Amino acid sequence: MDITIEKRRRNPLLDQVGLEGTVDHSGNATPSSDSLKEALSDELGTDKEDIKIVKIFTFDGMQKSRFWAKEIGGTVDAEEKEETAETKDEGAEEDDQDISEVLSGSISDAKERIEEMDDPDFELLLEVEQENKDRKGMKKFLKDKIGE
Repeated sequence: MDITIEKRRRNPLLDQVGLEGTVDHSGNATPSSDSLKEALSDELGTDKEDIKIVKIFTFDGMQKSRFWAKEIGGTVDAEEKEETAETKDEGAEEDDQDISEVLSGSISDAKERIEEMDDPDFELLLEVEQENKDRKGMKKFLKDKIGE
């Protein structure tokens, strides 16, 4: 299992770090939350109990998954703190909103929240929508946005 952490969002108020990344699990089934916790704890050098898996999303027809997790009591090294500070102003609102929260509620509410985002990842939003509510109107809206 090959783990790539793509985003880290530090939340000092809750003393945790939000993690988003991908897992390549070629030759194996989608990893369970426990096996992903164990792999992340090895990767980050933390205790397994300090990792909380929020969601695992498997791409259709691929042996690759996207995950969202939290490292409780996690620390970020100085270089990552600088990156976080630089990007905080640029995408603070988007970083604070969880993708599933953006897509929750009615289609009109979700569209409004997406329009308020600075630079939304429409492809990720579409993937999450297809795996969860799978609403025809929401998928059309997101596909139209991808085409723009």
